[in-house]
Amino acid sequence: MRILAVDDDPIILDLLKGSLNKDNSGDLICCETAEAALEVLQAQTTPIDCFLLDIMLPGIDGIELCEQIRAMKSYRTTPIIMITASREADLMGRAFHAGATDFVSKPLDGIELGARINSAGMLNDSLHRERHAQHTLAELTEKTKIRFDQAVSLDTGGVTDLLALENELLRMPAGVYAMNLVAIDVMGLRGVLRAAGSPAFRRNLEQVAEAAKEALDGRVWKMGYAGSGRFLAVVMGRARLNHADLQEHMNEALTSGWNMETNGTPMPPEIQVTPMTDKRLWTGLSASDMLREHLQNKDMMQELAADRENELFEPLENAA
Repeated sequence: MRILAVDDDPIILDLLKGSLNKDNSGDLICCETAEAALEVLQAQTTPIDCFLLDIMLPGIDGIELCEQIRAMKSYRTTPIIMITASREADLMGRAFHAGATDFVSKPLDGIELGARINSAGMLNDSLHRERHAQHTLAELTEKTKIRFDQAVSLDTGGVTDLLALENELLRMPAGVYAMNLVAIDVMGLRGVLRAAGSPAFRRNLEQVAEAAKEALDGRVWKMGYAGSGRFLAVVMGRARLNHADLQEHMNEALTSGWNMETNGTPMPPEIQVTPMTDKRLWTGLSASDMLREHLQNKDMMQELAADRENELFEPLENAA
């Protein structure tokens, strides 16, 4: 097991080295600052299996470091054990919210630390098996036919499906909020699904979701995929959005990062960004109702467009 320990107290690091080497727990890498730890992670070719992070660090503290580690795709589920001399419930709550798996208290007890490391090792082994199973399931799922109107789950952090988006809105505390309700429509995806298949269709959607996230960076937003090539987004704040700029930014991001071999199509689809309404003050319930009303209106238009598209594809399919 490869362990990265981050603590600015040399006594603690010496104790960790002695305890972990004695227990033969595996390779131990020690850093005194979060900044040094991040540099180590950038340089690593073999992944870390467990992190030991002191909460109170100079510069970037342990909780922020935990958040940055969790943001890395390779370490979204890797065990992170926090080291702390504090018993404050709020501090530990922040640590767990940032993604911590467990914690140990100072002064460190070698036996307890060894037990926590062993538990982390078993957890890591379990997570590896689960990821392998998920990978196998993902391969099977990609081969399964997807309906165009299906609100498929995407492997894109922060982007949910429509039901999850509605649930988020309905769980908001009572009150009126400034929100911009935005529709993001992806043009030509029905043809991608019919011509290139489900895997390419899903990858196109995931690339669009990443482009949308990039364009909305710096804003507070919620987004869900509703099916039929349509994303619905709620952007918090009183400022009126420039939908044309957002659309241009998304299309540029999609085009610049497009890879034909990975995405299965020679060129990216086109994105259209439009406001659902000019109204900008909503309760969670009224915003959720508006999403549904917008979808019902779009579905009627979608049916007409689908009929016309079928007329175009039928001669090609018959010829094949």
